[in-house]
Amino acid sequence: MKRRQFSLSLAALPVGSALWSTQARAQGDDWPNRSVRIVCPFTPGGSQDNIARRLTAKLGETFGQSFVVENRTGASGSIAADNVAKSPPDGYSVLLGNIASHALVPHLYARPAYNAVTDLETVAWIGTQPNLLCCHPSFPHDTLPKLIAAAKAEPGKISFGSSGVGTSPTLTMTLFKQKTGADITFISYRGAAAAASDVLAGHVPLVISNIDSLMSQVNAGKLKPIATSGAKRSPVTPETPTFAELVSPDIVVSSWSIWAVPKGTPARIKDKLRVATERALETPDVIASMKAGGFEPGTMTVAEIDAYIQTEIKRWGEVIRAAGIKPE
Repeated sequence: MKRRQFSLSLAALPVGSALWSTQARAQGDDWPNRSVRIVCPFTPGGSQDNIARRLTAKLGETFGQSFVVENRTGASGSIAADNVAKSPPDGYSVLLGNIASHALVPHLYARPAYNAVTDLETVAWIGTQPNLLCCHPSFPHDTLPKLIAAAKAEPGKISFGSSGVGTSPTLTMTLFKQKTGADITFISYRGAAAAASDVLAGHVPLVISNIDSLMSQVNAGKLKPIATSGAKRSPVTPETPTFAELVSPDIVVSSWSIWAVPKGTPARIKDKLRVATERALETPDVIASMKAGGFEPGTMTVAEIDAYIQTEIKRWGEVIRAAGIKPE
């Protein structure tokens, strides 16, 4: 009888072990034990892509697993965001969320495929960067006062390139036009690189993008900076004035970045990713790399991030409605 009880208890061990293993996986204790997808809503080589790749390299070192950037572009970041929102909530699909995916899409589409507030959960704040307006070095209207005067003298003749309607660079110019009455024509591109290329080729006089996307051409003398959209001048181009200085204090626009995951992702996974991200953003090499591109890393609590997103949703809804902006 004792031998039979002993054999039964041994037989029960694998079942208990399997149950513990399943519970651990559900809680995220063993995360990550395989490759993690970092879904970026914008094209390779752009500022958001650069942010994702700088951080994924450090996260890969921290966890000993691959963090792979997957670029899913289009529709103001909604294609990437919807993909992550509909992915399993297991920590292996992470969105590089931003002002477009979270604050602009709700106002651009009557029925977005996802709801950033209810379908996605915030994990970590990454930081912000301003937008930078540049021109071809030969462009004569190379200051904001000159540009405003020229745009009013010849309405619609001057054009600028940017990466899509629902992006912070384009919204920066929307505010600029609203505050000054300058009539400047918008030309949409699939990314900052394509817009900048047309300016370098002399086809378009102006380009605006996240500052990181344009600084290499600025430093090479191929583009001339006109203004930045930050609350104060950027350390990477301190001679360049801000829109707020020369036009209106209301033209302060930050392109911000966060990590977001599908609703229902275990708290343990979110905590591990948040802590690892915050530590990465404190390392000298990541700080130096990001600041060199004009990006300001930082930290916020999840509650602070969510409150900030709500203010951005409200602010940009008012701007988009006033301008009558529609999706492309």
